[in-house]
Amino acid sequence: MAAKSPTSVTIYGRLSFPVFGYNEAVARNQKSNFPAADKATVTPEFNLLVEDAQLKKLTDHVLQEFLPFCAEQHKKGEKKNALSPDEVKRIVKLIEAQDWDAQPPYIPVKAVPEKTQELAPETVAMVKVKGNRGVDIDQKAIVNDETELVVPDPDILKFPVVKPVNQTVHQLYPGAYVAATLNLYAFISGKLPGFSASAGVAVFKADADRFGGGIALDEDEIFLD
Repeated sequence: MAAKSPTSVTIYGRLSFPVFGYNEAVARNQKSNFPAADKATVTPEFNLLVEDAQLKKLTDHVLQEFLPFCAEQHKKGEKKNALSPDEVKRIVKLIEAQDWDAQPPYIPVKAVPEKTQELAPETVAMVKVKGNRGVDIDQKAIVNDETELVVPDPDILKFPVVKPVNQTVHQLYPGAYVAATLNLYAFISGKLPGFSASAGVAVFKADADRFGGGIALDEDEIFLD
């Protein structure tokens, strides 16, 4: 088995504020109070509302694997994913306090918006996941048996499998449980350290109560890094 990357971790949560298409992301960005000067910098994105266990999985990975890796990158004189000991300490302090509103340093873990919290009271934090520039986020689904396929596939001999969502009966709707393998990337914004999370694929995991249309979209908060 290949060693796991310190920059990669898989989590799941309730899907919120998804914009999977690049063109849709650009259109929404241009209507926000902080439109990007260069549209090429805009990415599709979604948010995962996570419960305690998944938040702990993410933060443990960041504290025990990702940040030590970033410190080692700095020690080696590397530029990519490099953070000084002081910069690492600032991020560690924020994570250990779990006061997600007390940013900077900027990290992808945010407080759950109040109106969303009412619909998902079991969740304790929101993880902002960015897609890749210029392309859509690929949507897939876990398929547990043949009845979950739009067209039965005799070549599938063992379940579960992951298939493109349009080949399944599932949808990645707000409120569903969705998994993603996050790619973590450290950065310095001005003099402030931080890290972001990106994913090229979002995977439907399980049904849950669909979030209604009554949640107001706070675009300023969604676009805030």
